[in-house]
Amino acid sequence: MTVQLRERILQEAEFSPNAVTYYVMSATIACVASVVGIPFVIFLPLLARWYYRRYYQNLRVVLTSRDLKVFRGIWMREEKTIPLEKITDLRVYQGPIMRQLGLKGLAVETAGSSGAQGGALVTVLGIENTDDFRDTALNQRDRIADQQDAASAPAPVTPQPAMNEAPALETLNAILDTLRRIEERLSREPQPPAR
Repeated sequence: MTVQLRERILQEAEFSPNAVTYYVMSATIACVASVVGIPFVIFLPLLARWYYRRYYQNLRVVLTSRDLKVFRGIWMREEKTIPLEKITDLRVYQGPIMRQLGLKGLAVETAGSSGAQGGALVTVLGIENTDDFRDTALNQRDRIADQQDAASAPAPVTPQPAMNEAPALETLNAILDTLRRIEERLSREPQPPAR
């Protein structure tokens, strides 16, 4: 799969081969747990192994300077681009079988995302060094947020020069003199008789 990226690539995820094993084990356990699935236990692991090998061959998770990009799918290809400033959390999870296989999952959560994965927009299982990938992505998100905060900060206020008080006092005295003259004229004019 050839993908053109314009942003600078910071890190591309590598996947553990144990991720395929995890999915094969999960499918087998699901078949055994359901009575109906027992006849499929013979060929389901082979089918699951084929499917998930192809899935992981096509899976690509790329952290760029501005986005987290996820490319996946076998028959239906999907590309998700998640701007880093929209990511609220990158949740790392690990179940008991995953722990035995040394795997962790990564769930990308954004404000307003909702889905069957407990509110995660994208979940990916089996990234090598999941914690390091997560930390790198969150650090880059914080750098972007700091740059945006610095760009949107108001410019420092420069103090205005103090107004010269002498012209202001002269103007106020002139207004006061004008008001006194008006008051004097009004007091000299005869008052109309009250009704």
